[in-house]
Amino acid sequence: MKPPQKNHRYFSIAIWIFIYLIVIDAAVNIIFHYPDSPHTQPSTIQGYFDYGRSVEGKLAMMTRKSGEESSPRVRGGWLNSDRYNSLPNKTTKPDEVLVALYGMSHTKQLWKSISKTDKRYLIRGFMAAGATPNWSYAAYEFDKGRHQSDVAILGIMTDGIPLVTSTTGITAYFDINYPYTFPRYRVINKELIASYPPFLDEKGYLEYFNDQSKWSEYRSWLEKNDKYYDPILFKRSMIDHSAFIRLLRRGYSERERQKIISTISTNANFVEDSEEIVTLRAIVKAFAESAREENIIPIIYIVNTKGQGDYLFRVLKPVLDAHNIPHLSTHIICPPDDPRVYMATNSHFIPSKDMELASAMMEIIEKELGKNKKHDHEL
Repeated sequence: MKPPQKNHRYFSIAIWIFIYLIVIDAAVNIIFHYPDSPHTQPSTIQGYFDYGRSVEGKLAMMTRKSGEESSPRVRGGWLNSDRYNSLPNKTTKPDEVLVALYGMSHTKQLWKSISKTDKRYLIRGFMAAGATPNWSYAAYEFDKGRHQSDVAILGIMTDGIPLVTSTTGITAYFDINYPYTFPRYRVINKELIASYPPFLDEKGYLEYFNDQSKWSEYRSWLEKNDKYYDPILFKRSMIDHSAFIRLLRRGYSERERQKIISTISTNANFVEDSEEIVTLRAIVKAFAESAREENIIPIIYIVNTKGQGDYLFRVLKPVLDAHNIPHLSTHIICPPDDPRVYMATNSHFIPSKDMELASAMMEIIEKELGKNKKHDHEL
């Protein structure tokens, strides 16, 4: 009779553990309840327990019927936006230089530093939080023809390279979703081909998200075109209500992300024949060719992420050299292995280094403008 009693005791312990887990899970949800208002900033601990919520679950919490009612994250980063009509689109004085910038927050810091350094420079900035190289290039393409810039700068960051096969901030950044969308670029027969998502603006997103049939259509598009789309991470379900499940899902998301990254980079090098690197090089080449057709000087701004050396610069160097594309790589002024050049709170460079980078960028611009003037004079 002893073995059955022992088994019964183990079963009872398991039941009580399960009950306690349910109680703890419920307590976590109550004590660290995520704010109901999309305009209320969650605390660090509230955010921590919510990171693993499904993509659709997060979107439901931040999205309302209109953009004004929704979270600020819903409104930013859209390629099709009228707010850039208010930016400078041409120079009005002989000594002014109009520079169009496309990229992530580091490019915005460069923009601010250039503006502080020399008032002759007018900046037309097209930015998105965590912008990937394909977003930056698509932003340039969308903005083309709406301005008469002397120079166009494309910002590319090391951390964004594995995300070249994503198509939206909600798959690229699982922890903190950004609904903005962008094309999926592929190289087919040496040509850069774009596949566009069904919406590219805030209005389209709200229309699709609030229509179950259209949203299902969008999920199907993501499954075909976005390497980071994962139904386990994306689809909303009842398990979103469990704090423990959310923590497990977040761990799963990081594991799956690292699986993709491991196929792109090894140690201190990128895998040069990976789809991401092939596409990235094609984007850089296409950007330079397109800008030159518009009589605009193309410049690549290479942001080397903290601790990741200069291997983004090294993997781009062949295409930069082959097509004589002007560029500035941050590793020259901000060594990636020196933590002192980075802000403690984020991946940005300290203000003094941003000013140095701005000066270096302006030197490149002046040099290229000088070449163009000499060429025009010779003609």
